[in-house]
Amino acid sequence: MPADAHEDIVARVVDDAVARGSFVVLESVVSTTRRALSTDDADALLLRLAQSVSRYARPPTSRFHVGAAARGASGNVYLGVNVEISAVPLNHSIHAEQFALVTAMANEERKVEAIATTEAPCGHCRQFMNELRDAGGLRCVTRKWRSPLAELLPHAFGPMDLLDDGEDESARTLLLEKSWVDDSGMNAQFATLAYVHGEKVPPSADLMPLTHLLERHGDDWNALAPLALEAMRKAYAPYSSSRAGIAIKTSCGGVFVGWSLECAAYNPSMSPLQVVFARMVAQGKDLSSIEQCLLLECPGAHVKYDCTVRLTLEKIAPKASVIVANVGHDNVA
Repeated sequence: MPADAHEDIVARVVDDAVARGSFVVLESVVSTTRRALSTDDADALLLRLAQSVSRYARPPTSRFHVGAAARGASGNVYLGVNVEISAVPLNHSIHAEQFALVTAMANEERKVEAIATTEAPCGHCRQFMNELRDAGGLRCVTRKWRSPLAELLPHAFGPMDLLDDGEDESARTLLLEKSWVDDSGMNAQFATLAYVHGEKVPPSADLMPLTHLLERHGDDWNALAPLALEAMRKAYAPYSSSRAGIAIKTSCGGVFVGWSLECAAYNPSMSPLQVVFARMVAQGKDLSSIEQCLLLECPGAHVKYDCTVRLTLEKIAPKASVIVANVGHDNVA
């Protein structure tokens, strides 16, 4: 089969995954595509998918398109692209590898075995991928080489380096491994308001049901509450215990959620809003269409996202209404 025909097959697979708003290529489609291409090289197909999806990147600043494709233990392939946000600092950018891993996490994948990228993974992404269980053996694929992450990130600093003396390795939750479990000191149904539509709310020691706090602002806000709480449960925050979740509604009626994702080296961490942006791009949505944003955080947390969320939305969706609530008791050591 001519090379152009191969490219057309891969492009149709990617276009279908994007059109469905999932950025996921199911295992059955992966198998069918390999047969159509007459190849047993799973990594080569992974790279073809990464190269094809790079067309959907959103890099208004760099104009540099990057694609990624991560294969899970399920056999599904999770696509990703780089996303840059105009008028906000560069560290708000989402890397293609991060996008692909967020897509895997959103689809309940528990293990990623290989990831292909159109360019060599930067140090930022190598560190972020080091949060995965068995990260050292993660196979990284580019046009020039295939190497385990351990070779790309030698003498790595990672999750196990932050274990307390005597703490068992199994006590550390790693990215994609399992969802958040309620701490005994937190009741996720009760909260206090921190910001409402840009105005700071005076501190209150009285916890109220989250739905009661939101009902005075309209039914739409109450509808976002359970989604933001579920997003908070997905959060991966083993280093600061600063779980956070976001639920946003767009002008087209779409609702998206995001959660905090921390990294042992801190800086490659992703904010809940960055996760939301990745989910919106996966469904082809304009970030400026955000109308409402409900951010839930832990009171007294070492890491707070409220300022970043409000300032970012002020730039990209200035008409958006934002409510920030502190959920539960102060359970941060």
